[in-house]
Amino acid sequence: MAVFRSLVTYVNGVLATLVASLLAMLVALVRPRSPWVDRIAGGWAHACLWPSGVKLEVRDRERPDPSGSYVVVSNHQSTFDIMSHFIALPVPIRFLAKKELFSIPFLGWALKAMDMVPVDRGIRNSYRSVEEGALRVAELGKSIIVYPEGTRTTDGNLLPFKRGAFAIAIRTGLPVLPTTIYGADRAWKAKHKVIDGGPITVVVGEPIPTEGLTDDDVDDLRDRVKQVIQHTLDELAKERP
Repeated sequence: MAVFRSLVTYVNGVLATLVASLLAMLVALVRPRSPWVDRIAGGWAHACLWPSGVKLEVRDRERPDPSGSYVVVSNHQSTFDIMSHFIALPVPIRFLAKKELFSIPFLGWALKAMDMVPVDRGIRNSYRSVEEGALRVAELGKSIIVYPEGTRTTDGNLLPFKRGAFAIAIRTGLPVLPTTIYGADRAWKAKHKVIDGGPITVVVGEPIPTEGLTDDDVDDLRDRVKQVIQHTLDELAKERP
């Protein structure tokens, strides 16, 4: 059953990505910055999760202003994370994507149409390009999501948080929105081809303002956000070990 579910999820994901990419490009051509682009992204996320056996639960502890812009920071557990966040977050999000993806037909065109932020890890000024990308996203009234661990966990435990997301938040003046995802690493285990499915919980925390902070406060902000996410993970683990 799990093997069949996985096969259906893979095929469905490819088709959903192709259809969503085409729709996003067409909408962007007719009406750039249309809110329909975000609806297409949400529809894509629902379509990808639908056959996977995932049951998504969303908890808004302190619902953020849907018209505000944030640097959304979350732990990273699975490929399902980005789909879950597109559905769970009450604000339209954009994410960082490797520059190479933008050259892929259809997918790359859709990423450009949706104002995703390209990252070239081989260039020294990539940090500045991400900062400028975050500002562009904020000007559009959107939020950027960053996974500061840099890679998926293999055992459910938090990896060290990198400083970049928090430096960007401080320099752009955008508040940080801590978000915790739990159960995604079990629904689709790292380096496994078979998808098990199951419950995934996304907890949207209280926004943390960055006004008045400087580069000297980056580490403190990083540690504070990590503590919030770790505390939420611990609470969820007690509910569903």
